[in-house]
Amino acid sequence: MTPAQAPIIKVNTQTKERIRLLAAMTDLTHGEVVDRAVTEYVARHPDVIAKGIAHARSVLETGDDIALAADLLDVPYEDIARVAGPSR
Repeated sequence: MTPAQAPIIKVNTQTKERIRLLAAMTDLTHGEVVDRAVTEYVARHPDVIAKGIAHARSVLETGDDIALAADLLDVPYEDIARVAGPSR
C-alpha cells in the first residue's frame, strides 16, 4: 500500500502531538513512526493478537449472523435481534 492509498487514522490530540514530536526528533515521517509502533506492538503482544483471533473464530463458528453483527458493532445481542427481527 503506497502512502497515497493509506487509510486515515484518527487519534486523540495527545497522541497526534506525540507522533509529531517523535517524527521530528527521529527524522521520520508521521507514517514511519506509526508503522514502527504497530510493528513493535505486534512483536510484543502476540498473546493479545492470538486471543482476538480465537474470539473472532468462536463468533464465526456459531454461524449466527446476529451474534456476528453484535460482536462487530460491540452492542448487546438482544439489540441486534430486536432490529433484525426473527431469524431466517
